[in-house]
Amino acid sequence: MAKYQYIAKNTLGAERSDVLHAESAEAAADLLHRDGLVVLSIREVKESVRGRLTQGASLLSPPVSSGAVALFTKQLASMLHAGLPLIRAIYGLAREEHNTTLSQILVAVANDIEGGESLSGAMAKHPKAFTRLYTSMVKSGEESGTLDTIMEHLVRYMNRTEAIKRKVKAALTYPIFVVSFALIAFVVLMVKIVPMMARIYDKMGADLPGPTQVVIAASRFAAGNIWILLAFLAALVLVYQIARRTSGGKYAIDSMKLRIPIFGPILRLVVHAKYLRTFGVLVVSGLPILDALELAGASSGNEVIERASNDIGDMVSRGSNLSAGFGMTGVFAETVVQMVATGEETGQLGDMLSSISDHYDDRVEASIEGLSSIIEPLMIVLVGGLIAIILVAMFLPVFHLGGAIRRGHM
Repeated sequence: MAKYQYIAKNTLGAERSDVLHAESAEAAADLLHRDGLVVLSIREVKESVRGRLTQGASLLSPPVSSGAVALFTKQLASMLHAGLPLIRAIYGLAREEHNTTLSQILVAVANDIEGGESLSGAMAKHPKAFTRLYTSMVKSGEESGTLDTIMEHLVRYMNRTEAIKRKVKAALTYPIFVVSFALIAFVVLMVKIVPMMARIYDKMGADLPGPTQVVIAASRFAAGNIWILLAFLAALVLVYQIARRTSGGKYAIDSMKLRIPIFGPILRLVVHAKYLRTFGVLVVSGLPILDALELAGASSGNEVIERASNDIGDMVSRGSNLSAGFGMTGVFAETVVQMVATGEETGQLGDMLSSISDHYDDRVEASIEGLSSIIEPLMIVLVGGLIAIILVAMFLPVFHLGGAIRRGHM
């Protein structure tokens, strides 16, 4: 039997979508007609080797990008603002969605809602597409009756977050490319070029300068212990992965990341901007402060910030002011503490957090532009210097080649 996905209307005019097994599309349509449904569309679902599931994506199915979720959120917000029924809007977006996995998830979400589930509850079943932060905001919108407004907040938040992420990735692309090229060139020199020239010098009986001997010794060590070196690198990666899974190890690693020369200060700005923006949009969405602190910390992607956010939550739960909690952690700048204090006093905490996160975003952009202006010449000097040192060391004996050749003919 083949598997068919259908969209149909019941006697009340409500749309529903699901899958069924039948011998053919006509047989599937007959089954639906017997159930009193009017078929709007029906198509065969081809099972791929990746093993996609009908309702929700499996672990092997294509990932759902944050950009696709942001576009869906924007479209859903527009439809809800225009007064379109929720189920109809999601079914319609599922039909138009090009990402197969997200389309299947949306169909499953719509079916769950039709079965009596809330939108946030239905979305929470699909963490691959909808994060805990996302579903928490949706739940807040459902409870307050401002779902369309909350969806618009989500769109702005996701777009801003993605924009900063793209700029950071673009800034890191060139350094990563140059470092990768340098590593490949270094390996080729040490494994191929240096041994070849060392054999030539050995045959000539040349007296090798100190730098040349060091480079040749390093080349021979690397060639003779290549598997040991690879095993050592694999062990380092394994230790790193294990450490990342422990609270203490993750905290130590994330703390070191924030202290990396050149890149550390930029990463700190990025992490703080994301945390403050997330916290701000959660506050504006109506989530309780303690829940917002927990979610913002977990969404920051940095254990240092997450622990600080949890500490703030503990202090607030004991009766402390939010601004005092920010100040006591020692993680946030005095400007952030003052802005939070102002937001508390004026009742505009969400706006203040959004303002300070915009300030951090501007600083990130300025830092990235400054980094881009110095990273290219710096990378050229480092890579060129490394390769030049090896080449110069290997060609030093050439200056004494005449004497070596004469001794070879004697």
